[in-house]
Amino acid sequence: MQISRISTAVPDRINQNNKKTKTQQNNYANNNIDKSKQQVSFKGTIDKFCLGLANLIENGGLAISFTLQDMLGTNLPRPIMGLKRNSKENKGEVNTNFAAKELVREMLTGPSMFVIPGIMLWAGKPIFGKSIDIPMNVIKSLGEIYAANPLIEQKEAAATIKKPFYKNIFSRTSDKTNLQKVAGKKDFYKSAFAEILKRAKSETNPSKETLEKATELAQQLINIPKGSGKKIKAEKKALIENISSEIIDISKKFAKDPAHTDFTVAKLSDTTAVPVKDAISHIMAYADDVVKKATKRSPEKAQDFIKKISNRKILGRFTTNIVMYGTVLAFLQIIPKLYNKAEGKDNAGLKGLMKEETFNNKPEAKEDKPVKDKSNPSFGSSAKAVSTLTGSGIIGKIAHGLEFEGLNLSFPMLLGVMGLGVLLPRTIQAKDKYDREEILRRDLTTCTVMCLGEKELRKGFSKLNEKNSGFVLAAKEKGFENKSFFKRLFDYLRPEKGVRVLSTDQIVSKYSEINKYKDGIKGFCEFIEGQGGNLSKVFSLTDESKTIVQRLLEKEGKDIATADNSTIKEVLSKAIDSDDVKKLTELFEKHDNPWVTKAKTLNARFTALSVLVLVPVFLGFMLPWINEKTTKRKFAEENAKKLSDNINKNNFFMSQNKVPDLFSDIANFTK
Repeated sequence: MQISRISTAVPDRINQNNKKTKTQQNNYANNNIDKSKQQVSFKGTIDKFCLGLANLIENGGLAISFTLQDMLGTNLPRPIMGLKRNSKENKGEVNTNFAAKELVREMLTGPSMFVIPGIMLWAGKPIFGKSIDIPMNVIKSLGEIYAANPLIEQKEAAATIKKPFYKNIFSRTSDKTNLQKVAGKKDFYKSAFAEILKRAKSETNPSKETLEKATELAQQLINIPKGSGKKIKAEKKALIENISSEIIDISKKFAKDPAHTDFTVAKLSDTTAVPVKDAISHIMAYADDVVKKATKRSPEKAQDFIKKISNRKILGRFTTNIVMYGTVLAFLQIIPKLYNKAEGKDNAGLKGLMKEETFNNKPEAKEDKPVKDKSNPSFGSSAKAVSTLTGSGIIGKIAHGLEFEGLNLSFPMLLGVMGLGVLLPRTIQAKDKYDREEILRRDLTTCTVMCLGEKELRKGFSKLNEKNSGFVLAAKEKGFENKSFFKRLFDYLRPEKGVRVLSTDQIVSKYSEINKYKDGIKGFCEFIEGQGGNLSKVFSLTDESKTIVQRLLEKEGKDIATADNSTIKEVLSKAIDSDDVKKLTELFEKHDNPWVTKAKTLNARFTALSVLVLVPVFLGFMLPWINEKTTKRKFAEENAKKLSDNINKNNFFMSQNKVPDLFSDIANFTK
C-alpha cells in the first residue's frame, strides 16, 4: 500500500530520494555535471559573456530583453545626448532642461511596464492565491484533469488513518487532514502527468506504463521541499529539472516527426501547450490553491467543487490581467506631465535656436498646441479600448491576447501599451509642433525596434549562421522550404509565429542524447534534414565524428565532403547497430557536448550584438541626432520663410511710398 509512503513523503525527503532507480540517479547526476561544466566549456571570454547574456534574456523573457535594450538604448545615452542638444547654438553650454526631460521620460516608461505587474502579482498571491499567475487556458485544462480524477488515494488515506482523539484536540491540523492533502495532491499530480505523457506518446488512453511513470513523477513532485532557503531552492530547482528532463526524453522517444516536434513543450489538452518546466510550476501552484480545499470534500462532491473553483480562478486571472494592464496604461498617461514639468515651461529642444527672450516667452507655442485634444484625455481612449477588448463577442481571443506571462506582457499587449500608453499621451501633451514631430519620429521608431527589431534581427542572423554552419538554429514549419519567397520572408517577419529561434532547452533536447530519438541517430538525421540543415557540416564539427562518418561512407564509395543529407542518413541507418554508430552517438550523450555548445554560441552572439551594440547605437545616439538635425533644419527653413515674407511685405509698402513699421521687427528677428 502506498499510503505509508505518502505519510512520510514530505518530512523524509532523503529516504525517498534514495529510493530512486539507478537510471534516475544517473540522469540526475549527469544533468548536474553538465550544468556545472557548461560555464567552463566555452572558448573565449566573449562567448561566455554572450551565452550568459542570452540565458539571462531567455529566462527573464520580454521583461529582461526590453529592460536591457531600454536601459542601454534610451535610458543612459539619451540624457547624455540631451545635455549636448544645440550645444553649438548654446555656445557650448549644456542643455540641462532637455536632459532632465529625457531622463525622466526614459527612466519611468520602460521599468513601469514590468515593475507594476510584478508588484501587483507579488501582492496579490497571498490574497487571491498562486493561480493568479497561471494562464487561463492552463487553469481550465488542469481543472478538467482534476475533476475527472476519482481521488482514490485521498479517500483511502482518510479511511485508514487512526489517531487518538486527544491528539486532534491539541493539534490545529490533524494527521487525517495532512494525509488527505498529500494524497489529494498526489492524485492530482498523477492525473496531470498521465495526461502529459499520454499526449507525448500519442495514446488514446494512458497505458499501464504511462500510469506507472505518472505515479513515479507524482511521488517525486510530492518530495519537493517547502521553504525559501538557498539549499531548499536549489534542491527544488534540481528536482523540477529532473522531472522535466524525463518528460522531454519520453517526448523525444515517441515523436513521430522529430524534425518539427518541440520536445520541450507539454500538452495539457488539444489546445493548451506550455513549456514543460512552466507546466510543472503551474501544476504545483494549482494544487496549492485548489487541492487543499477539495480534499475537505468527498470525492463525489469534490468534482463539482473543482469545476466551480476553477471557473472562479479563471475569472480572477482575467480580472487580474485587466487590472494590471489598465494600471500600466494609467501610469503611462502621467509620465508626459512629469517629464514636461522637469523640462520647464518651454520646449528645451529649441533652446539656442532663437533669442532667449523669445524662447522664454513665445506666444506662438500655445497656438501650435492642439487644445481640442485636451478635452479628450488619452486615458479615456485607453479605457475605451480595454472595454472593447473585454466585450462578450470575441472574449476568448481577446482574453488570450491579454494574458501576462508572469510580469511579461504578451505581444498584443505590448503593442497596445506602445500605442495607447506611449504614443497617444505623448503626442497629445506635446508642447508644440516641433516637439510633436520629434515624438512621432522618435517613439514610432523606438516602439517598432523594441517590438520587432531584436527578434527579426536574431532570426535573420540565425538564417545566415545556418547556411554557413549547417546547424539548425531556428524552428520552421513543415514544408517551409517549399513556400514562396514572400511567404518565407513573412514567416521570418512574424514576431510571435512563423520561424522561431531555438531556445537553450530546445537546443539541448535536439542536439544531446540523440540515442533517445525514436529511431536513434536516424531520428536526429531527420531533424537536421527536415529543418534544412547540413549533416555533412554537422558531423564534421569534430575530428572524431568526421572520421567515423567518413569511414562508414567510404564503405559505400562516398565522401563526407560531397555526400548529401539523404546519403548520410541512409548509411548511418544501415549501420545503426555497429560500433561506429554507437561511438558516434556517445559523442552526443552529454548536455554540454560540442554540438550543443556550437548551436547555443551561434545564437547567443547575435543576441549580445543586438542588445549591446545595434539597438543602443541606433536608438540611443543616432535617433536623437536625427531628431536634433531635423528640427534645426525645419526651424531654420520656417524662420527663413517668415523673414522672406516680411521682406516682401516691406517691399510692397515701399513701392506704395509708405513707410511701414517693419524694420524693427526684422532687426529684432535677425539678432
